[in-house]
Amino acid sequence: MNVIRSLARFVAKGLDLSLTSPQGWAFQDGSPTWANVKIDADTQLKISAAYSAIRLISETVGIIPLHLYRRTAKGRVKATDDPRYTLVHDQPNEYMTAVEWKEAMAVSLCTLGQAYNYTTRMESTRRIISIQPVHKSRVRPEISQAGDIDYWLTKRNGVQEKLKRAQICPIRGFGGVGDLEGYAPHKLHGNSMALTVAVEKYGAEFFGSGARPTGILTTKSDFSEKSRDSIRESFAKYMRESWLKGELPVLDADTEYKPITTPNDEAQFIETRKLQIAEIARIYRVPLHMLMEMDKASYANTEQANKHFLDYTLMPYLTRIEQALNSCLLDGAERRELYFQFDVRGLLRGDSTQRAAYYVALRNAGAITQNEIRELEEMATVDGADDLLVPLNMAPSDLLRSLLEEKKGAV
Repeated sequence: MNVIRSLARFVAKGLDLSLTSPQGWAFQDGSPTWANVKIDADTQLKISAAYSAIRLISETVGIIPLHLYRRTAKGRVKATDDPRYTLVHDQPNEYMTAVEWKEAMAVSLCTLGQAYNYTTRMESTRRIISIQPVHKSRVRPEISQAGDIDYWLTKRNGVQEKLKRAQICPIRGFGGVGDLEGYAPHKLHGNSMALTVAVEKYGAEFFGSGARPTGILTTKSDFSEKSRDSIRESFAKYMRESWLKGELPVLDADTEYKPITTPNDEAQFIETRKLQIAEIARIYRVPLHMLMEMDKASYANTEQANKHFLDYTLMPYLTRIEQALNSCLLDGAERRELYFQFDVRGLLRGDSTQRAAYYVALRNAGAITQNEIRELEEMATVDGADDLLVPLNMAPSDLLRSLLEEKKGAV
């Protein structure tokens, strides 16, 4: 029956069960670990620290605006007239918003090390009209004899379709040389995750049993195997009833109970649980304080913490997504003019005092207008506030040199 269930599960996921594709015959979802705990892709979401890290990364990627920009002689502008702008900024397909789509890609990268997006195009113009995320298990990359990479997509009806890179838009996470897909964290760090699960299981079983340690019941009386089972069952029932009633259990003179479980203080249970949170933070490269572990939080302000999170955690995800979209949604000629990019300024806004000082510095340097400041603060623009101004006591160095030369000539 287990084999039948496994077959049904893998067929539903779209894995090939042929002799030339043996990965579909791997019935076990998880690999063995030192802690004897099975770890698979879903286990990551069942570990609270890993769930928090994955959710933090994916939801943050989801809320960062993604724009299609056009290069112009005066700088870049948003290419809102291009249909692809609406797809990536508002709604990539009929059943998902842009936030959900970006979040789904980030979740896939965090848990599976790879993300795929199936693009639907109009037959006449080849214009992209839909972008749909596809689960990694439904796509199988393959190097052809000619050296090209083909992607076999298993559709929901079981039919396989061979696609090129631009049609499936693969986003590869961190991976090894020559690998077509990125590493899945649960496959590389299964032992660390298994230890986290084992520690949590131990704590649940310990406190679930009323924090009563296990042990050995000894007696001076002789008894048969049948009597031993009866004594064990009766003693377990007696201890359970005593615990539920809040009564002190009492044994007769010939019976002795010897605990054999290591006390929690000797096993450093709390320290181990905290260490595993740090382990999860290292695996997903998330600042420890963002996993609600505040013992070692050391950031002086919100802006500094957000910048650290942006630079060392989010930026690799954002850059991979940007370059994959540039490569697959734009052709060679279009990439000279257009490009996709996330707008991360919202993460670096800081508090109101920091933003005010930042705007004043830019305004005094003549680098920003009043209307641009108002747009950043989501305020309506006003007439006559589009000029770049500089302080009166400052002048270009060339003008100062000419004034000095004129003064010298006059003398």
